[in-house]
Amino acid sequence: MTLNDIQHLFAYTEWANALALDAAEKLTEEQLTQDRQISHGSILGTLLHMAGAEWVWLERWQGRSHTGAEAWARWTAAQCAEVASLRAQWQQVAAERQAYLAGLTDDALPRELAFKRIDGSAHSLPLGQQMQHVVNHATLHRGQVVGMIRQLGITPPATDLLFFLRKPQQ
Repeated sequence: MTLNDIQHLFAYTEWANALALDAAEKLTEEQLTQDRQISHGSILGTLLHMAGAEWVWLERWQGRSHTGAEAWARWTAAQCAEVASLRAQWQQVAAERQAYLAGLTDDALPRELAFKRIDGSAHSLPLGQQMQHVVNHATLHRGQVVGMIRQLGITPPATDLLFFLRKPQQ
């Protein structure tokens, strides 16, 4: 996997995340916060988890591993009660990640990078594998969000990679 491949996967992730947020903005507060018994309970809860996880991993890549409640303090319904505030905060993470990626080379991707998990335990994986995990994690939870939207009787956005690949590139 090359840095170009990773950048392309994150471009897809940001595009698909935006579609999920667009759909979430059209929902009522009750639809957003109702416990759907999936993943992180509600659509909002799952979106908060997705954004928080992207921030946690970006922080790890920059040498800052957050543990315990500290890791999620910025990513709660109290901090981001509306989708617009979540989107604004998430866009900052995406911009910081783009800047981080711009400073990398292909040589950095196979480099083993240590981090602490949320529970404080020490781990390490090659940076490229960590980045692939972040994209995969977002895809998993976006699928759950799409499923929850469908349960509401609403047609959700098509967020699969195939649709990103088929859209005209800018």
